[in-house]
Amino acid sequence: MASKTVEAVLFPGIDVRVECVSDSSDVLVVEAVSTARPGWCPDCRKQAISTHSTYQRGLHERPLGLRRVIVRLRVRRYFCDRKSCSRRTFVEQVPGLSERHRRFSIGLTGWLR
Repeated sequence: MASKTVEAVLFPGIDVRVECVSDSSDVLVVEAVSTARPGWCPDCRKQAISTHSTYQRGLHERPLGLRRVIVRLRVRRYFCDRKSCSRRTFVEQVPGLSERHRRFSIGLTGWLR
């Protein structure tokens, strides 16, 4: 399955780029990276300027046919540059896909409800 097809099926209108898809008989692993604009600090609401680092988080996504789908999403951790803010770093959330502390995508959560 081509990465553009996977983006259209799994991530319509979501700011991610599919970099790799690994297909086995029971699991489809999609490696994606966030392409969204820099995030906003959840405490002071200031938009981030400086990137601290990146890391990969795993999200379970809605099944595709009989296959489980796991998204390995590379996200950015930012510095909060406002001196008066107590939060020093924060991780971006991809609207429509991820939420803080969740291992399931927003799509899977809605599908299960």
